[in-house]
Amino acid sequence: MLVVEDFNDTVKCIKTATIQDGEPIMWVYSYLAHDVMFDAGCANAASDFKRIKNEYDISRIFISHAHEDHFGGLSVLADKCEVFAPKLAHDELMHPTELDEFFQFVWGQPKGIQSVNDMPKSFQVQELNFKVIELPGHHQHMVGFHEPEKGWLFSADAVPLPSKKYIAMPDENIPMMVDTMKRISELDLEVLFDAHKGPIIDPQEHIKRRIDYLTETQQRVRDLNRKGMTVKEIVAEMGWEGPWYLGLTEGRFGIDFLVKSMLHDKAQEQ
Repeated sequence: MLVVEDFNDTVKCIKTATIQDGEPIMWVYSYLAHDVMFDAGCANAASDFKRIKNEYDISRIFISHAHEDHFGGLSVLADKCEVFAPKLAHDELMHPTELDEFFQFVWGQPKGIQSVNDMPKSFQVQELNFKVIELPGHHQHMVGFHEPEKGWLFSADAVPLPSKKYIAMPDENIPMMVDTMKRISELDLEVLFDAHKGPIIDPQEHIKRRIDYLTETQQRVRDLNRKGMTVKEIVAEMGWEGPWYLGLTEGRFGIDFLVKSMLHDKAQEQ
């Protein structure tokens, strides 16, 4: 499924999702500013991207990171435009990992593209001047696209969707995620263009709630560990229980990954 919504005269939201029982499982947002697209949605909407390809004149696509819900439409769109991505994402975009059955259902299996350009440090889109900024945490090589004059940040997955995150991926670095959100909160933002929640106007409180929760939770997790509790015991003490689908992710998501990251990972200086 694909839906296009105008945010303002410049930016369009391109929402993609897999439909189950008539409802989207989870929206993922790409954005179109003039002739430039930020991320490219999920592969289950590939047939719908053919309409986007014909309806809009897209010259460049900037990919924030190499997760399948952010580049699934490239195989349809890339033959008529240039694709830019962080260097360490190139191989995944050209030779995508074969997804497990669950994620093929939720997002779809991306197909590879022929070529990818290195991500520039900055670029122009008509009157807009974007700076590329590093946003590690959710993905160690993720970037965002900041337009300082407008106060816009296309932030991908830098800010967690849930206000009380308790499930993580094995390569997520929670302290680094918090550090990244702190740096985002120091920007003079009017709009945060989030990859799953959509555009967030005046996002400071939205970001602060997530910083405060993860910071306080990490302190409690470390206190419990100092008392001798194991990861499993900490999960039980915190009262965290996984959703029904957690086992279907086959180890790609877990509550224990969040606890382990809070105990062992550190925020690296950018």
